[in-house]
Amino acid sequence: MLSFEWIGATTASDAPLRMREQHDTLLRVIEGTVVLEIEGTERTLTIEHEARIEAGIAHRLWKAGTGEARIVQELRRR
Repeated sequence: MLSFEWIGATTASDAPLRMREQHDTLLRVIEGTVVLEIEGTERTLTIEHEARIEAGIAHRLWKAGTGEARIVQELRRR
């Protein structure tokens, strides 16, 4: 399943904690810059960068810099 999402949070404290217990996630940035936090480690992703998040791993996403930030996610059931 694919989903497209606009990232509105601008700080870690604004970003909701997410977890998909039964799906691995492939996340790709399609506009702007986002920060991905997994287990306290932050990774900055820009256009066309990808990240894989295993099922059951808590994470947060927020946008960095000015302008819009959008992602596409592919969810794969485990």
